[in-house]
Amino acid sequence: MEAEDLQEDLTCSICLDYFDDPVSIECGHNFCRGCLHRSWAPGGGSFPCPECRQPSPLAALRPNWALARLTERMRLRRQGRVPPSQCDRHREALRLFCEDDQRPVCLVCRESREHQAHTMTPIDEAFYSYREKLLKAQCSLKDKMKKAIYFQDMEVKNATEWKEKMKNQRIRFSAEFAKLHRFLEEEEKLFLQSLSEEEEELKKKQNENTLKLHQKITSLKQLISEVREKSESPTLELLQNPKDVLTRSDSQDVNYSPEILTMKTVCQIPMMKEMLKRFQVAVSVVEDTAHPKLVFSQGGRYVKNGASASSWPLFSSAWSYVSGWRNSQNTQFVGRFQHLPCVLGKNIFTSGKHYWEVENRDSLEIAVGVCRGDVMGLADGSEMCPHMGIWALSWGSTGYRPLTSSPVSPTKQEPALQRVGVFLDSDAGDISFYSAVDGTHLHTFSCPLASRLRPFFWLSPLASLVIPAVTARK
Repeated sequence: MEAEDLQEDLTCSICLDYFDDPVSIECGHNFCRGCLHRSWAPGGGSFPCPECRQPSPLAALRPNWALARLTERMRLRRQGRVPPSQCDRHREALRLFCEDDQRPVCLVCRESREHQAHTMTPIDEAFYSYREKLLKAQCSLKDKMKKAIYFQDMEVKNATEWKEKMKNQRIRFSAEFAKLHRFLEEEEKLFLQSLSEEEEELKKKQNENTLKLHQKITSLKQLISEVREKSESPTLELLQNPKDVLTRSDSQDVNYSPEILTMKTVCQIPMMKEMLKRFQVAVSVVEDTAHPKLVFSQGGRYVKNGASASSWPLFSSAWSYVSGWRNSQNTQFVGRFQHLPCVLGKNIFTSGKHYWEVENRDSLEIAVGVCRGDVMGLADGSEMCPHMGIWALSWGSTGYRPLTSSPVSPTKQEPALQRVGVFLDSDAGDISFYSAVDGTHLHTFSCPLASRLRPFFWLSPLASLVIPAVTARK
């Protein structure tokens, strides 16, 4: 009981907490210096006592050192022994919950200046309210964790699929870069030869400039020695025509402008698109090999399928273009396509590298590539694929796809594929297809090394294509 009474005597009546830097005023009451400063009106000569309201001048403030020491001893005595259910500042039971500070407080804390404007809730109500909120948060977190686990499983699945795709793409990159390396080796030799010639020319020029400068420096050294000897000569000897030496000194000209070296042989390695152009050949069709419904113009570089879709069988795809316009007498094939809307090119390739481009004029499906010379006799329902001697790529508004014995879903290209480049490397035994716009690789077939291959063209109903003229090589 004595400790509680002493605590009341050591408590500031303004902040309801232990005195902090206590001061006494004229009436004898004690307050925290900070609390007192916050309670009086600014600019006044005196102020009323917060307890008895007796006026007291500002000059009457006196530090109460004894009270300060007693308060500090009481504070230290109370520290470290506060039960969890009591306020560590006022030794009162924690009966309220401060919503602003988010902690339990006692009734004395509620009356203090620190918590006067804060929202208070009975501690029991706060306990049940926040426990219910925490349980809801726990359920919500569990739902979120299930969703996160689901997405994690999806990511693992996607990662597995992408791993396989990356594996295939890595193989594709390796094959394409191996092809690019063969091209670059030839380019490297040309660039290095040009660079060596430029280096020899530059060395010769630098040697000439070095020789000129060396001669100039030698001349200046001799003149400097002569001027030094003249300047150190006796009076009469020095005055023997000194103007001659000075004139020759002034006439020495060293206005040399070093030449700024510029590399003429620029390391500009052509990319795939430019390198393929080096093997571009002129290609045109042989009208005598064409299906009767195909029409031609521009010297065999423009081809159109004049038949409508209704005049062909229902399944008129590039994979299985079944018989149409059948010869009523079922005669043996002699020299042109009778069943498939195809035509061959004039060129016959047996070796070397060859490149040409084909443009799709109306986004209807067409196919281009190479074939053996005996494919014109394909029977009804025959599939166009490597097994039958046709290595071709089909493309249209739905995308592009290689013609194989098994159906392949088209690959969509953005922007839409319009012009395709065909590259035949007879020596390597492969036929590759590229976007002629940016050089993107589309597909590569392996084909026989010793075959006699010809350009191959197929057109769906009403489709048309153009074989662009060969551009001038740089």
